[in-house]
Amino acid sequence: MNRLRSPLTLLILLSLFILAPLLASGYFLHAHDARHSLIWLVEYDQGIRSGFLWPRWAPDHSQGYGYPLFTFYAPLAFAIAEVFHLLGASIAGAVKITWALAAIFAGVSMYRLVRSLWGVGPAFIAGLLYMVAPYHLVNSYVRGSLAEFVALALYPWVIDAFWQVLQRQDARRVALAALSLGLLIMTHSVTLMLLPPLLALLILYWLLLDWQRQGKPPWRATLYALAAGLLGGMLAAIFLLPVIAETKYIVVDQWIPAESYRYPQQFLYLFQWFDFTWGYGFALPGPNDGMNFSVGLWLLTLGVAALPLVIKKRPPRAGLYFGFVTIAAIALFATLAPSETFWDTIPMIKLVQFPFRFLAPATLFLTLVSAGTVATLLPADLTQKRKGAGGSLHPLLLLLALAILLGSWRYARPQHTPVTQADQSPIADIQFELDYPDMRGSTAFANDKPATSPKVAAYLAGEPLPLAGIIRGQGNVESVRHGAGADEVKVTAQTPVVLQFYTYWYLGWRAWIDGQPTPTRAEGPDALITLDVPAGEHDVRIRFTNTPLRTASALITLATLLILAVLFFWDTIRSYLTQSRQGAKQ
Repeated sequence: MNRLRSPLTLLILLSLFILAPLLASGYFLHAHDARHSLIWLVEYDQGIRSGFLWPRWAPDHSQGYGYPLFTFYAPLAFAIAEVFHLLGASIAGAVKITWALAAIFAGVSMYRLVRSLWGVGPAFIAGLLYMVAPYHLVNSYVRGSLAEFVALALYPWVIDAFWQVLQRQDARRVALAALSLGLLIMTHSVTLMLLPPLLALLILYWLLLDWQRQGKPPWRATLYALAAGLLGGMLAAIFLLPVIAETKYIVVDQWIPAESYRYPQQFLYLFQWFDFTWGYGFALPGPNDGMNFSVGLWLLTLGVAALPLVIKKRPPRAGLYFGFVTIAAIALFATLAPSETFWDTIPMIKLVQFPFRFLAPATLFLTLVSAGTVATLLPADLTQKRKGAGGSLHPLLLLLALAILLGSWRYARPQHTPVTQADQSPIADIQFELDYPDMRGSTAFANDKPATSPKVAAYLAGEPLPLAGIIRGQGNVESVRHGAGADEVKVTAQTPVVLQFYTYWYLGWRAWIDGQPTPTRAEGPDALITLDVPAGEHDVRIRFTNTPLRTASALITLATLLILAVLFFWDTIRSYLTQSRQGAKQ
């Protein structure tokens, strides 16, 4: 019974407030990226079932020519969903489970962070505020951005993990901080340009506070934090290094197709932080956007409006509190036009596309500011643990929780749509590109985005896909096997022929004729995989393989995992070694 009354249990139960729409049948395919959340799981699943432990190739992109999607798009959210799909859930069902788990984890991780700073009461309010923040609900039910939503769930864990490293330097805390950062990087590509820079600034601020308090530089804490950051980057090497090395081999500007999608056209107006009008439209140039960009009623109240009261009373852990205020202000400033100079000076930040994405870290830090406000303005006996380890909540905090829910209840409503089998199959990828031709990607080796491909008609008719054709010489081609990054055909040639697979040539594609390696090349305006085949009957197959860099990056990630495991269990390992030495002496 006590467990049922605990603040954390109540917080998880209240998460049903925003999870209830996921229990309905269907999906919300009208959300901006909702079709992608299903399509990309379909692509990822094909890679797993084709034997790739880390899928990189999306076989149905670019009108069936394929595309190295997961080389550039962080795949962890889809890896999580894939687990549930392999356990029997449908594509849509697996994605909805991932949405739900991310929402719960967001609240729980925020709760754990704030509990260590200001106690159970503020932790409960912060967990609830973070879960139902407008930008969270916009990301799920308006934008349908699964990867970003999962990344937001990890944000508090990352902050908490690095805070714990600075509080007490030990191997296990370094391992957990590195793990949190590495997983965040592998969850959402754009997040690499959002939270880590602000995290670095926050850690520097914390170290300066320690220096001021101790009267000497905190070298040990600095080294441990740097080690955690370095190991986090090394853990994500399997994703990061290929992104850095291979970006030049795709046409990045194709993913920012319209001038209206570029950041100078997408800055928010100050009034939009306070505009609670809800909508399911798109971000547009100018102030008349079709979606909500408000900070949230209670985040504004507790995180902004209450600041004068908090400053007058002086909050507990004041240094931390004002650090969170500063970082929140920086994140909010980055959403406004006066920050354009900052955007102009960092070339890669253009991939963020939308300044409103800085509402993600702003929401995180305003939630922490709000928690500090609760800890400051309410008496200590209302905010700290009571009645044993589980703790309980004062009725005043429960009333505040109810007010927070009422402030957001009308936003937790997606536009439900039926989901067909086609929506959860490769044809959905083709249909999406037919609906939005500007969203077809191409490699840097091709002349332009593909207008069509020989596969499109077969996709639409539900027939086996033609995998290759003879472009010079006489012969026939029979499709044998198709996979995500692996195709096989049988060639019967009366003369030597030039065989062309209907697949983009890209770094890592290799070919074999009757089991013997053979060279490939890019040929034609679409730069398709092309090879020479001698006369006769031959089995020809191609497979997307690792380049030396990809192999090295995977080895770095595996080695880092081993290092983190040793660090995590270091106390146990050290104790065992000590006992072994003592036993040997006896």
